Amino acid sequence: MNLMLPRGSVEDGLIEAIEDYSNQNIFACNQCGKCTASCPFSFSPQQVIRLLQIGDVERAIEVDTTWECAGCLTCATVCPKNVNPARVMRLLRTVRAGPLANMVQAGQLGDGRQYMAAAAQQYRAHGRSLRSKFFANIHRISRVASATAPVSNWLLRIPGAGFAAHHVLGIHKARSLPPFASISFPAWFRQHTPVGDGHRGAVILFHDTFMDFDSPQVGVAATELIEAAGYRVELSDTVCCGRPMISKGFLDRAAEHARVNVERLYEPASKGTYVVGCEPSCLLTLRDEYPELLRKTQLLDKAAVVAQHSLLIDEFLVMLAERKELELSFKAAPDDARPLLFHGHCQQKAFASPAKTISLLNQAGYRAELVDAACCGMAGAFGYEVEHYETSKAACARMLLPALDARPDADVAVMGISCRKQIAHFAGREASHVAEMLRKAAVIPAPRA
Repeated sequence: MNLMLPRGSVEDGLIEAIEDYSNQNIFACNQCGKCTASCPFSFSPQQVIRLLQIGDVERAIEVDTTWECAGCLTCATVCPKNVNPARVMRLLRTVRAGPLANMVQAGQLGDGRQYMAAAAQQYRAHGRSLRSKFFANIHRISRVASATAPVSNWLLRIPGAGFAAHHVLGIHKARSLPPFASISFPAWFRQHTPVGDGHRGAVILFHDTFMDFDSPQVGVAATELIEAAGYRVELSDTVCCGRPMISKGFLDRAAEHARVNVERLYEPASKGTYVVGCEPSCLLTLRDEYPELLRKTQLLDKAAVVAQHSLLIDEFLVMLAERKELELSFKAAPDDARPLLFHGHCQQKAFASPAKTISLLNQAGYRAELVDAACCGMAGAFGYEVEHYETSKAACARMLLPALDARPDADVAVMGISCRKQIAHFAGREASHVAEMLRKAAVIPAPRA
Protein backbone atom coordinates (compact mmCIF):
# COMPACT_ATOMS: atom_id res chain seq x y z
CA MET A 1 0.00 0.00 0.00
CA ASN A 2 1.39 3.40 -0.98
CA LEU A 3 1.39 6.15 1.64
CA MET A 4 0.32 9.46 0.12
CA LEU A 5 0.82 12.75 1.91
CA PRO A 6 -1.68 15.62 1.62
CA ARG A 7 -0.31 18.90 0.35
CA GLY A 8 -0.70 20.58 3.70
CA SER A 9 1.81 18.27 5.36
CA VAL A 10 4.80 19.62 3.42
CA GLU A 11 6.36 23.04 2.96
CA ASP A 12 4.32 24.21 0.00
CA GLY A 13 6.10 27.35 -1.23
CA LEU A 14 9.01 25.77 -3.06
CA ILE A 15 7.04 22.68 -4.07
CA GLU A 16 4.29 24.84 -5.53
CA ALA A 17 6.90 26.79 -7.48
CA ILE A 18 8.36 23.54 -8.84
CA GLU A 19 4.89 22.37 -9.84
CA ASP A 20 4.09 25.74 -11.41
CA TYR A 21 7.23 26.06 -13.52
CA SER A 22 7.24 22.40 -14.60
CA ASN A 23 3.44 22.46 -15.07
CA GLN A 24 3.17 19.12 -13.26
CA ASN A 25 0.98 17.92 -10.41
CA ILE A 26 3.59 16.17 -8.29
CA PHE A 27 0.99 14.93 -5.81
CA ALA A 28 -0.92 13.09 -8.55
CA CYS A 29 1.84 10.45 -8.47
CA ASN A 30 0.74 7.42 -6.43
CA GLN A 31 4.19 5.82 -6.45
CA CYS A 32 3.10 2.88 -8.61
CA GLY A 33 6.69 2.51 -9.84
CA LYS A 34 5.92 2.18 -13.55
CA CYS A 35 8.27 5.03 -14.45
CA THR A 36 11.21 3.42 -12.67
CA ALA A 37 10.42 -0.07 -13.97
CA SER A 38 10.22 1.22 -17.55
CA CYS A 39 13.27 3.52 -17.53
CA PRO A 40 15.62 2.26 -20.28
CA PHE A 41 18.59 3.56 -18.30
CA SER A 42 17.65 1.96 -14.95
CA PHE A 43 17.21 5.32 -13.24
CA SER A 44 14.67 6.07 -10.49
CA PRO A 45 12.37 8.97 -11.40
CA GLN A 46 9.87 7.63 -8.87
CA GLN A 47 12.33 8.40 -6.06
CA VAL A 48 12.76 12.02 -7.14
CA ILE A 49 9.02 12.62 -7.20
CA ARG A 50 8.61 10.95 -3.81
CA LEU A 51 11.22 13.20 -2.21
CA LEU A 52 9.42 16.23 -3.58
CA GLN A 53 6.12 14.92 -2.24
CA ILE A 54 7.55 14.88 1.28
CA GLY A 55 9.07 18.31 0.78
CA ASP A 56 12.72 17.25 0.70
CA VAL A 57 13.87 19.33 -2.27
CA GLU A 58 17.50 19.22 -1.19
CA ARG A 59 17.64 15.41 -1.39
CA ALA A 60 15.66 15.43 -4.64
CA ILE A 61 18.40 17.60 -6.12
CA GLU A 62 21.12 15.33 -4.75
CA VAL A 63 19.69 12.13 -6.29
CA ASP A 64 21.80 11.07 -9.26
CA THR A 65 18.71 10.38 -11.37
CA THR A 66 17.87 14.08 -11.37
CA TRP A 67 21.16 14.81 -13.11
CA GLU A 68 21.62 11.62 -15.13
CA CYS A 69 18.13 11.60 -16.72
CA ALA A 70 18.44 11.35 -20.50
CA GLY A 71 15.08 13.02 -21.14
CA CYS A 72 13.75 10.15 -23.26
CA LEU A 73 10.23 10.68 -21.76
CA THR A 74 9.55 6.96 -21.33
CA CYS A 75 8.54 7.76 -17.74
CA ALA A 76 5.94 10.23 -18.97
CA THR A 77 4.45 7.82 -21.49
CA VAL A 78 3.85 5.06 -18.91
CA CYS A 79 2.57 7.19 -16.02
CA PRO A 80 -1.13 6.41 -15.40
CA LYS A 81 -1.53 9.80 -13.70
CA ASN A 82 -0.01 11.85 -16.57
CA VAL A 83 2.92 13.06 -14.49
CA ASN A 84 6.08 13.88 -16.43
CA PRO A 85 9.04 13.24 -14.09
CA ALA A 86 11.51 14.15 -16.85
CA ARG A 87 10.15 17.68 -16.99
CA VAL A 88 10.33 18.04 -13.22
CA MET A 89 13.93 16.83 -13.13
CA ARG A 90 14.85 19.12 -15.99
CA LEU A 91 13.59 22.07 -13.96
CA LEU A 92 15.60 20.96 -10.92
CA ARG A 93 18.75 20.88 -13.07
CA THR A 94 18.31 24.57 -13.91
CA VAL A 95 18.18 25.77 -10.33
CA ARG A 96 21.50 27.62 -10.49
CA ALA A 97 20.29 30.02 -13.16
CA GLY A 98 16.59 29.35 -13.58
CA PRO A 99 13.30 30.76 -12.30
CA LEU A 100 13.52 28.95 -8.97
CA ALA A 101 16.97 30.37 -8.24
CA ASN A 102 15.67 33.85 -9.01
CA MET A 103 12.80 33.34 -6.55
CA VAL A 104 15.16 32.10 -3.83
CA GLN A 105 17.51 35.03 -4.34
CA ALA A 106 14.58 37.44 -4.19
CA GLY A 107 13.50 35.95 -0.87
CA GLN A 108 10.20 34.71 -2.30
CA LEU A 109 10.81 31.13 -1.16
CA GLY A 110 12.30 31.75 2.25
CA ASP A 111 15.79 30.66 3.22
CA GLY A 112 16.97 28.62 0.25
CA ARG A 113 20.68 28.49 1.09
CA GLN A 114 20.77 24.71 1.59
CA TYR A 115 18.74 24.22 -1.55
CA MET A 116 21.08 26.38 -3.63
CA ALA A 117 24.19 24.79 -2.08
CA ALA A 118 22.95 21.32 -2.99
CA ALA A 119 22.27 22.46 -6.54
CA ALA A 120 25.73 23.99 -6.88
CA GLN A 121 27.39 20.85 -5.56
CA GLN A 122 25.51 18.58 -7.94
CA TYR A 123 26.21 20.88 -10.87
CA ARG A 124 29.93 20.68 -10.16
CA ALA A 125 29.70 16.89 -9.93
CA HIS A 126 27.57 16.33 -13.03
CA GLY A 127 27.78 19.43 -15.19
CA ARG A 128 30.33 20.03 -17.91
CA SER A 129 30.00 23.66 -18.86
CA LEU A 130 32.06 23.58 -22.07
CA ARG A 131 30.37 20.43 -23.40
CA SER A 132 26.92 21.72 -22.48
CA LYS A 133 27.58 24.96 -24.36
CA PHE A 134 28.94 22.97 -27.31
CA PHE A 135 25.81 20.88 -27.71
CA ALA A 136 23.46 23.76 -26.91
CA ASN A 137 25.04 25.69 -29.79
CA ILE A 138 25.22 22.77 -32.23
CA HIS A 139 23.18 24.78 -34.75
CA ARG A 140 25.92 27.41 -34.98
CA ILE A 141 28.73 24.88 -34.99
CA SER A 142 27.03 22.83 -37.71
CA ARG A 143 26.53 25.87 -39.92
CA VAL A 144 30.22 26.76 -39.79
CA ALA A 145 31.34 23.13 -40.16
CA SER A 146 29.10 22.60 -43.19
CA ALA A 147 30.38 25.78 -44.83
CA THR A 148 33.97 24.56 -44.36
CA ALA A 149 33.38 20.92 -45.33
CA PRO A 150 35.15 18.71 -46.32
CA VAL A 151 37.97 20.31 -44.28
CA SER A 152 35.86 20.21 -41.11
CA ASN A 153 35.14 16.52 -41.61
CA TRP A 154 38.84 15.81 -42.07
CA LEU A 155 39.65 17.66 -38.85
CA LEU A 156 37.12 15.53 -36.97
CA ARG A 157 38.92 12.38 -38.08
CA ILE A 158 42.60 13.25 -37.86
CA PRO A 159 44.61 11.17 -35.38
CA GLY A 160 44.12 12.51 -31.89
CA ALA A 161 40.82 14.28 -32.57
CA GLY A 162 38.82 11.69 -30.65
CA PHE A 163 41.29 11.78 -27.77
CA ALA A 164 41.04 15.56 -27.57
CA ALA A 165 37.25 15.51 -27.69
CA HIS A 166 37.21 12.83 -24.98
CA HIS A 167 39.37 14.73 -22.51
CA VAL A 168 38.53 18.34 -23.37
CA LEU A 169 34.83 18.22 -24.23
CA GLY A 170 33.85 14.98 -22.52
CA ILE A 171 32.65 13.37 -25.78
CA HIS A 172 33.47 9.66 -25.66
CA LYS A 173 36.41 8.71 -27.84
CA ALA A 174 34.44 5.87 -29.46
CA ARG A 175 31.93 8.37 -30.84
CA SER A 176 32.32 10.66 -33.81
CA LEU A 177 30.11 13.53 -34.82
CA PRO A 178 28.10 12.96 -38.02
CA PRO A 179 29.88 14.21 -41.14
CA PHE A 180 28.79 17.65 -42.27
CA ALA A 181 27.29 18.17 -45.72
CA SER A 182 29.28 20.41 -48.03
CA ILE A 183 26.04 21.32 -49.85
CA SER A 184 23.45 22.23 -47.25
CA PHE A 185 19.77 21.51 -47.71
CA PRO A 186 18.84 25.22 -48.02
CA ALA A 187 21.47 25.54 -50.76
CA TRP A 188 19.92 22.58 -52.61
CA PHE A 189 16.42 23.98 -52.12
CA ARG A 190 17.30 27.35 -53.64
CA GLN A 191 18.46 25.62 -56.83
CA HIS A 192 15.85 22.87 -57.16
CA THR A 193 12.94 22.79 -59.61
CA PRO A 194 9.62 21.75 -58.00
CA VAL A 195 8.16 18.43 -59.12
CA GLY A 196 4.54 19.56 -58.73
CA ASP A 197 2.42 22.59 -59.52
CA GLY A 198 1.51 23.44 -55.93
CA HIS A 199 -2.21 23.60 -56.71
CA ARG A 200 -3.15 22.63 -53.14
CA GLY A 201 -1.41 25.58 -51.53
CA ALA A 202 1.65 26.00 -49.37
CA VAL A 203 3.28 23.87 -46.72
CA ILE A 204 5.96 25.32 -44.45
CA LEU A 205 8.87 22.88 -44.17
CA PHE A 206 10.49 23.27 -40.76
CA HIS A 207 14.09 22.50 -41.72
CA ASP A 208 16.05 21.57 -38.65
CA THR A 209 19.79 21.79 -38.04
CA PHE A 210 20.39 18.12 -38.83
CA MET A 211 18.42 18.27 -42.06
CA ASP A 212 20.27 21.40 -43.12
CA PHE A 213 23.85 20.42 -42.38
CA ASP A 214 24.06 16.69 -41.67
CA SER A 215 21.35 14.86 -43.64
CA PRO A 216 20.15 17.07 -46.51
CA GLN A 217 18.86 13.96 -48.30
CA VAL A 218 16.05 13.84 -45.74
CA GLY A 219 15.00 17.35 -46.69
CA VAL A 220 15.22 16.50 -50.39
CA ALA A 221 12.99 13.46 -49.92
CA ALA A 222 10.48 15.41 -47.81
CA THR A 223 10.34 18.26 -50.32
CA GLU A 224 9.68 15.96 -53.27
CA LEU A 225 7.04 13.98 -51.38
CA ILE A 226 5.13 17.11 -50.38
CA GLU A 227 5.41 18.59 -53.86
CA ALA A 228 4.25 15.32 -55.45
CA ALA A 229 1.24 15.47 -53.11
CA GLY A 230 0.27 18.75 -54.76
CA TYR A 231 1.70 21.34 -52.38
CA ARG A 232 4.14 24.20 -52.74
CA VAL A 233 6.99 23.87 -50.25
CA GLU A 234 8.23 26.98 -48.50
CA LEU A 235 11.17 26.83 -46.10
CA SER A 236 10.47 28.18 -42.63
CA ASP A 237 12.13 31.46 -41.71
CA THR A 238 13.13 30.15 -38.32
CA VAL A 239 16.04 29.74 -35.93
CA CYS A 240 17.03 26.55 -34.09
CA CYS A 241 14.03 25.00 -32.35
CA GLY A 242 15.87 25.21 -29.03
CA ARG A 243 15.73 21.51 -28.16
CA PRO A 244 19.54 21.23 -27.63
CA MET A 245 19.34 24.22 -25.25
CA ILE A 246 16.42 22.68 -23.39
CA SER A 247 18.25 19.40 -22.92
CA LYS A 248 21.27 21.22 -21.51
CA GLY A 249 19.32 23.45 -19.15
CA PHE A 250 19.50 26.75 -21.06
CA LEU A 251 15.76 27.32 -20.78
CA ASP A 252 15.96 31.11 -21.02
CA ARG A 253 17.77 30.90 -24.36
CA ALA A 254 15.38 28.22 -25.58
CA ALA A 255 12.49 30.53 -24.71
CA GLU A 256 14.10 33.29 -26.80
CA HIS A 257 14.22 30.96 -29.79
CA ALA A 258 10.63 29.94 -29.12
CA ARG A 259 9.54 33.58 -29.20
CA VAL A 260 11.27 34.18 -32.54
CA ASN A 261 9.85 31.05 -34.15
CA VAL A 262 6.31 31.54 -32.87
CA GLU A 263 6.25 35.12 -34.15
CA ARG A 264 7.44 33.97 -37.58
CA LEU A 265 5.21 30.90 -37.87
CA TYR A 266 2.03 32.31 -36.37
CA GLU A 267 0.78 34.20 -39.43
CA PRO A 268 0.83 31.25 -41.87
CA ALA A 269 -0.41 28.87 -39.15
CA SER A 270 -3.29 31.19 -38.31
CA LYS A 271 -4.36 30.96 -41.95
CA GLY A 272 -4.40 27.16 -41.83
CA THR A 273 -0.99 26.48 -43.37
CA TYR A 274 0.71 23.43 -41.88
CA VAL A 275 4.25 23.44 -40.52
CA VAL A 276 5.76 20.07 -41.39
CA GLY A 277 9.01 18.65 -40.04
CA CYS A 278 11.06 15.46 -40.18
CA GLU A 279 13.06 15.39 -36.95
CA PRO A 280 10.74 14.45 -34.06
CA SER A 281 12.78 16.11 -31.32
CA CYS A 282 12.77 19.39 -33.28
CA LEU A 283 9.26 19.51 -34.74
CA LEU A 284 7.62 18.25 -31.55
CA THR A 285 9.41 20.97 -29.58
CA LEU A 286 7.09 23.40 -31.37
CA ARG A 287 4.12 21.33 -30.30
CA ASP A 288 5.00 20.28 -26.76
CA GLU A 289 7.61 22.67 -25.41
CA TYR A 290 6.70 26.06 -26.89
CA PRO A 291 3.33 26.38 -25.11
CA GLU A 292 5.19 25.53 -21.88
CA LEU A 293 8.14 27.84 -22.46
CA LEU A 294 5.80 30.72 -23.34
CA ARG A 295 3.06 29.87 -20.83
CA LYS A 296 3.64 33.03 -18.80
CA THR A 297 3.95 35.37 -21.80
CA GLN A 298 1.62 37.15 -24.19
CA LEU A 299 2.65 34.71 -26.91
CA LEU A 300 0.89 31.71 -25.35
CA ASP A 301 -2.14 31.89 -27.65
CA LYS A 302 0.06 32.23 -30.72
CA ALA A 303 2.21 29.33 -29.53
CA ALA A 304 -0.95 27.21 -29.23
CA VAL A 305 -1.93 28.00 -32.83
CA VAL A 306 1.56 27.09 -34.09
CA ALA A 307 1.46 23.88 -32.05
CA GLN A 308 -1.91 22.91 -33.51
CA HIS A 309 -0.59 23.27 -37.05
CA SER A 310 2.77 21.53 -36.54
CA LEU A 311 2.97 17.98 -37.88
CA LEU A 312 5.63 15.39 -38.57
CA ILE A 313 5.75 14.48 -42.23
CA ASP A 314 4.20 11.06 -41.64
CA GLU A 315 1.39 12.67 -39.62
CA PHE A 316 0.77 15.14 -42.43
CA LEU A 317 0.56 12.44 -45.11
CA VAL A 318 -1.60 10.18 -42.94
CA MET A 319 -3.94 13.11 -42.26
CA LEU A 320 -4.34 13.62 -46.01
CA ALA A 321 -4.95 9.89 -46.52
CA GLU A 322 -7.61 9.84 -43.79
CA ARG A 323 -9.34 12.78 -45.47
CA LYS A 324 -9.13 10.99 -48.83
CA GLU A 325 -6.99 13.89 -50.04
CA LEU A 326 -3.62 12.17 -50.50
CA GLU A 327 -2.73 12.59 -54.16
CA LEU A 328 0.59 10.81 -53.68
CA SER A 329 0.76 7.39 -55.32
CA PHE A 330 3.21 4.54 -54.80
CA LYS A 331 4.84 1.97 -57.04
CA ALA A 332 3.75 -1.65 -56.87
CA ALA A 333 5.86 -3.47 -54.29
CA PRO A 334 7.94 -6.37 -55.65
CA ASP A 335 6.99 -9.82 -54.43
CA ASP A 336 10.42 -10.32 -52.90
CA ALA A 337 10.46 -7.00 -51.03
CA ARG A 338 12.49 -7.10 -47.82
CA PRO A 339 10.66 -6.56 -44.54
CA LEU A 340 11.09 -3.14 -42.94
CA LEU A 341 11.67 -2.65 -39.22
CA PHE A 342 10.59 0.73 -37.86
CA HIS A 343 11.97 1.99 -34.54
CA GLY A 344 9.93 4.75 -32.94
CA HIS A 345 11.75 7.85 -31.71
CA CYS A 346 11.12 8.64 -28.03
CA GLN A 347 9.48 12.04 -28.62
CA GLN A 348 7.42 10.46 -31.37
CA LYS A 349 6.18 7.78 -28.99
CA ALA A 350 5.41 10.38 -26.33
CA PHE A 351 3.68 13.02 -28.42
CA ALA A 352 2.80 11.45 -31.77
CA SER A 353 1.97 7.96 -33.03
CA PRO A 354 4.41 5.42 -34.49
CA ALA A 355 1.34 3.39 -35.51
CA LYS A 356 0.57 6.07 -38.09
CA THR A 357 4.07 5.69 -39.50
CA ILE A 358 3.59 1.93 -39.83
CA SER A 359 0.25 2.47 -41.57
CA LEU A 360 1.83 4.87 -44.06
CA LEU A 361 4.80 2.60 -44.77
CA ASN A 362 2.44 -0.31 -45.41
CA GLN A 363 0.36 1.89 -47.69
CA ALA A 364 3.56 2.60 -49.62
CA GLY A 365 4.03 -1.14 -50.20
CA TYR A 366 6.48 -2.03 -47.44
CA ARG A 367 6.06 -4.96 -45.07
CA ALA A 368 6.62 -2.71 -42.08
CA GLU A 369 6.84 -3.85 -38.46
CA LEU A 370 7.20 -1.75 -35.31
CA VAL A 371 10.24 -2.70 -33.24
CA ASP A 372 9.25 -3.53 -29.68
CA ALA A 373 11.97 -1.51 -27.96
CA ALA A 374 12.24 1.47 -25.65
CA CYS A 375 14.79 4.27 -26.08
CA CYS A 376 17.72 3.42 -28.35
CA GLY A 377 20.01 4.85 -25.67
CA MET A 378 21.36 7.84 -27.58
CA ALA A 379 18.77 10.40 -26.40
CA GLY A 380 20.26 13.41 -28.16
CA ALA A 381 23.72 14.16 -26.80
CA PHE A 382 23.40 11.75 -23.85
CA GLY A 383 25.06 8.82 -25.61
CA TYR A 384 28.00 10.97 -26.70
CA GLU A 385 28.96 11.89 -23.17
CA VAL A 386 31.92 10.11 -21.58
CA GLU A 387 30.16 9.23 -18.34
CA HIS A 388 27.02 8.00 -20.13
CA TYR A 389 28.53 5.94 -22.94
CA GLU A 390 28.23 2.57 -21.19
CA THR A 391 24.73 3.41 -19.96
CA SER A 392 23.78 4.32 -23.51
CA LYS A 393 25.21 1.06 -24.79
CA ALA A 394 23.36 -0.97 -22.15
CA ALA A 395 20.05 0.72 -23.01
CA CYS A 396 20.55 -0.10 -26.69
CA ALA A 397 21.48 -3.71 -25.89
CA ARG A 398 18.44 -4.13 -23.68
CA MET A 399 15.80 -4.44 -26.42
CA LEU A 400 16.75 -2.69 -29.66
CA LEU A 401 19.88 -4.65 -30.56
CA PRO A 402 18.26 -8.07 -29.97
CA ALA A 403 15.30 -7.02 -32.11
CA LEU A 404 17.59 -5.95 -34.94
CA ASP A 405 19.84 -9.00 -34.61
CA ALA A 406 16.79 -11.25 -34.88
CA ARG A 407 15.93 -9.76 -38.29
CA PRO A 408 19.14 -9.47 -40.35
CA ASP A 409 17.03 -9.74 -43.50
CA ALA A 410 15.14 -6.50 -42.80
CA ASP A 411 15.75 -2.89 -43.75
CA VAL A 412 15.56 -0.37 -40.91
CA ALA A 413 13.72 2.94 -40.81
CA VAL A 414 13.84 5.58 -38.07
CA MET A 415 12.67 9.19 -37.87
CA GLY A 416 15.32 10.56 -35.47
CA ILE A 417 18.94 11.20 -36.35
CA SER A 418 20.09 10.16 -32.87
CA CYS A 419 18.47 6.75 -33.30
CA ARG A 420 19.98 6.30 -36.75
CA LYS A 421 23.47 7.11 -35.46
CA GLN A 422 23.04 4.78 -32.49
CA ILE A 423 21.95 1.91 -34.73
CA ALA A 424 24.90 2.48 -37.02
CA HIS A 425 27.30 2.67 -34.09
CA PHE A 426 26.24 -0.43 -32.16
CA ALA A 427 24.40 -2.56 -34.73
CA GLY A 428 26.56 -1.70 -37.73
CA ARG A 429 23.44 -1.24 -39.86
CA GLU A 430 22.31 1.72 -41.88
CA ALA A 431 18.90 3.09 -40.95
CA SER A 432 17.02 5.36 -43.33
CA HIS A 433 14.63 8.16 -42.49
CA VAL A 434 10.97 7.36 -43.15
CA ALA A 435 10.84 10.20 -45.69
CA GLU A 436 13.63 8.53 -47.66
CA MET A 437 11.80 5.20 -47.68
CA LEU A 438 8.55 6.84 -48.79
CA ARG A 439 10.38 8.81 -51.49
CA LYS A 440 11.90 5.57 -52.77
CA ALA A 441 8.45 4.00 -53.08
CA ALA A 442 6.56 7.01 -54.38
CA VAL A 443 5.75 7.92 -57.96
CA ILE A 444 7.39 11.33 -58.35
CA PRO A 445 6.54 13.37 -61.47
CA ALA A 446 9.27 15.01 -63.50
CA PRO A 447 10.28 18.51 -62.41
CA ARG A 448 8.35 21.33 -64.03
CA ALA A 449 9.93 22.76 -67.12
